Amino acid sequence: PCTQVGPPMKPHTEALVSGNLGRVLRERFVGEDALLEAAAEMLVLDVLEGDGVPENQDVARARWEQTMVDLEVTPLDEDDVQQSYSLLLQAVHDALANEINPEDVLADDACEMCERVMPLTRHHLIPKCEVKYFTSRPPSGFTESGRSVHETASVCRQCHSCIHQFADERTLGEKYNTMEQLLSEETIRKFAQFQNKQRNNLAAHVNGLKYKR
Repeated sequence: PCTQVGPPMKPHTEALVSGNLGRVLRERFVGEDALLEAAAEMLVLDVLEGDGVPENQDVARARWEQTMVDLEVTPLDEDDVQQSYSLLLQAVHDALANEINPEDVLADDACEMCERVMPLTRHHLIPKCEVKYFTSRPPSGFTESGRSVHETASVCRQCHSCIHQFADERTLGEKYNTMEQLLSEETIRKFAQFQNKQRNNLAAHVNGLKYKR
């Protein structure tokens, strides 16, 4: 794992943890959508109010498996249950490694994803815990265009959580390291269009989402 940090979590970090867990649950577990969401919430509560981040995948499984059973959420691959819990734990570590520091919290302005005027956060287009990997293995076209692995985009907290829920850190760095690449995906684009219609911090601001693909 990139790092191991215990609670308390900042609200935006909690949202990243929840998003990451939700993604792994949808990919690796079977259950009704509402129960998968409930499972993510319960695991976040366990980390926040229990004993923090599990030490390893065995501890994670011991702490979380009964919750899954109670919610009738089962591993997609019954022959590889341990790996499923390992990925859940990795999801927590990845979120913590990408925790938004105070200097990454920005003033109100237009979110680069949904275009609402909101308090913004810096989204690292190459996730912080993957900088070392991509420094030695730049994504296609990265070096030729003179881009930096430390580039960021300014997005609201809701959009930031959506991005990290959409894909794992390595995939975000490899395939979705620009806002254009992110917004080319229907899931991201629809979320941005939905958020664009929600309340923002400036009553006089008129949203006009330009991503109409």
